[in-house]
Amino acid sequence: MKIGVITFHRAINYGAALQTYALQRAISDLGFDTEVIDYRCEHMENLYKLIGGFKQKTFKQNIRGFINLIPSWKKMNSFRSMIAGNTKLSPVAYDSKSIATANQRYDVFITGSDQVFNYACSDFDKNYYLSFVEDTRKINSYAASFGISEIPQEYQSEYTRLLNRFNHLSVREESGRRIVRELTGRDCALHVDPVFLLNAAEWSKLAKDPGIDNYILIYRLNKSNIIDDFARKLAKKTGKRVINIGQDLIDKVKNPDFEGNLSTSVEEFLGLFKHADYVVTNSFHGTAFSVIFNRKLYVETKQKDFKKNDRAENLLKLTGLTDSIIETLDDCNLDIVRDFEHAQSVLSSERESALDYLRGICSNE
Repeated sequence: MKIGVITFHRAINYGAALQTYALQRAISDLGFDTEVIDYRCEHMENLYKLIGGFKQKTFKQNIRGFINLIPSWKKMNSFRSMIAGNTKLSPVAYDSKSIATANQRYDVFITGSDQVFNYACSDFDKNYYLSFVEDTRKINSYAASFGISEIPQEYQSEYTRLLNRFNHLSVREESGRRIVRELTGRDCALHVDPVFLLNAAEWSKLAKDPGIDNYILIYRLNKSNIIDDFARKLAKKTGKRVINIGQDLIDKVKNPDFEGNLSTSVEEFLGLFKHADYVVTNSFHGTAFSVIFNRKLYVETKQKDFKKNDRAENLLKLTGLTDSIIETLDDCNLDIVRDFEHAQSVLSSERESALDYLRGICSNE
């Protein structure tokens, strides 16, 4: 059986790259010949262009992008190298005009994980919903995310049509399960993000040792109320340095006491998590890899001007680590007891359930 996976493998985003690697690797380890379909979505290609794609970015984003052009170029190259060197890509790169020719190459198609079911991410590119696949028996998803809690009225009928073509449906969030039920009347499976399909030992093979120790790691997405100040308070209490993943040239001016750079590779990202003494984050994948590597973590789940990070909070609830949630600087407590043995037991059970599902759909059961 030959398996084709379609996802956001070209996004310059640590979570996107790592879930791509994990899903392709996990299915391959089950004994199936698996490729990541090298699909080039025009909207997403423009979104990650270093030069161009100005209309899809704000004025501030364009200015910041110009200032950080060189480190951004290094980062993009490192992401491309990681995917090309560590995943099996289809020998042909497809676009929207040629993707239909992939029908004859694969026995099973899987879309996911990531927000492949979020119309806004791809400008509603229906190829991520496997609309190009002629035989509906081949159409499946794994831990696909809608990224939103409701589908706008104007898209609902098209979503219903697309989702009803799936042979097997698996989503990442309970909200996605509800959306599928409301639009199609179908029940669907709920599975963990692909990064949990590999354990710490397997991730360690890809991780690059940072060559430093005694540090607090910051990994934040969007704006934060307290993360920077929380890390400073934690550093004062512990005497450790602070490393900020993704710190660009503007961040360095704002936070001269933090180390880090924008061009951190995927392998370096993993290594920084593996060897961190503490992690302060508001990111789901930051939370995920902290749990995978049993790191002492502090997670901000409520962010000013941004929606609540339900994914990170739900992960902490699932693994029994909700004491790691922070809301104010007063939550800087060094005495939190984190039961990582329980967390790993839960993740192991979730992993087995997910692998059973993947084994079944890849065998056309």
